[in-house]
Amino acid sequence: MSAELFAPKKTGIARWLPWILIAAVLVFAAIFPLIVDRPRFWLPNIGVKSIWLGIIAMSLVFLNRYVGLLSLAQVTIAGVAAYGVGYMMVTLEMDFLLGALVGIIAGTLAAFLIALIAARTRAIYFLMITLAIGQVFYSWASQSIEITNARRGLAPVLKPDWGWLNLNDITTFYYFALIVAVACYALCRYAASSTFGLTLQGVRDSPDRMKALGFNVNGYRIAATTFAGFIASIGGIILVLDRSQVDPDVVSLGSTLDVLVVAVIGGIGSLGGVFIGAVILTLLSNFAQNLTERYMTLTGLVFILILLFAPAGIAGIGAQVKRFIDRRRDAAKSVDEPPQDPTAAQPEERAITEGTQQ
Repeated sequence: MSAELFAPKKTGIARWLPWILIAAVLVFAAIFPLIVDRPRFWLPNIGVKSIWLGIIAMSLVFLNRYVGLLSLAQVTIAGVAAYGVGYMMVTLEMDFLLGALVGIIAGTLAAFLIALIAARTRAIYFLMITLAIGQVFYSWASQSIEITNARRGLAPVLKPDWGWLNLNDITTFYYFALIVAVACYALCRYAASSTFGLTLQGVRDSPDRMKALGFNVNGYRIAATTFAGFIASIGGIILVLDRSQVDPDVVSLGSTLDVLVVAVIGGIGSLGGVFIGAVILTLLSNFAQNLTERYMTLTGLVFILILLFAPAGIAGIGAQVKRFIDRRRDAAKSVDEPPQDPTAAQPEERAITEGTQQ
């Protein structure tokens, strides 16, 4: 079974530190619109974009951390949801609530179908199958004039105005997206700590043993992929509202790599760290061009440096520092302790020797 289940419980500051960090991030996110000098620039280009990138990347991290599957189809699933909203609102002229419902159902169903195809594979094979499916959908979306309007896409996807909640106001839209992101994070944490999540960890660590115990391993993988697709679909809804349109660039290979980079920078094992990775990527994409013409090279260098010095991502730096301090403390203790004579017999060994002689 998973080593996480039998790990020693954290005590003291180590127990409360993750919750303190989460609270600090939430407080910063809540006051973000109040501290920036240009809200009309910072909120859509950094704030809202980081949120929907983080939600989609969180679905990828959930699959990787609790099921051991690295999926490159999460952007495709979010794109299916976005196209569902666009088709309902632009082509059929329906309202947003119905479009969002259809989009989430379409994205979740797409995740289920992808799982049926890829759930029997693992490691590089699962990754390649999901990547191939994503590229097939990108090719179809670029050519289907009747449904996706090909390269021109579906526009405009208007933000709703319900009077008491007007998403056309950028500050209101930012807080709406933030609440949705917090709800998605809480849902992922709840699923991970439930019986379903503990079973997923068993399937991840020892699928053969879980199968011998009577668990349907493929069934749990399909269920987990479908759940992650539901989370990615919600990210797709925020995405299409933020862009006010949906086109094939949403599901391109570049968008897929962006989400993967966000997950790796933030921490491929951290559900909350993806939002830090999303902020770093959006900051680079908006400001790296002001520093150098080779802004893509700068982004790549930042990515490489983070992988070299923080292999577990930004979210893993705290644990990395703690391990370093523990090693230094253990080394200091070993130096301070007087050396023991290896030839000196221990009391137990001396008693055994005396008994044998007698």
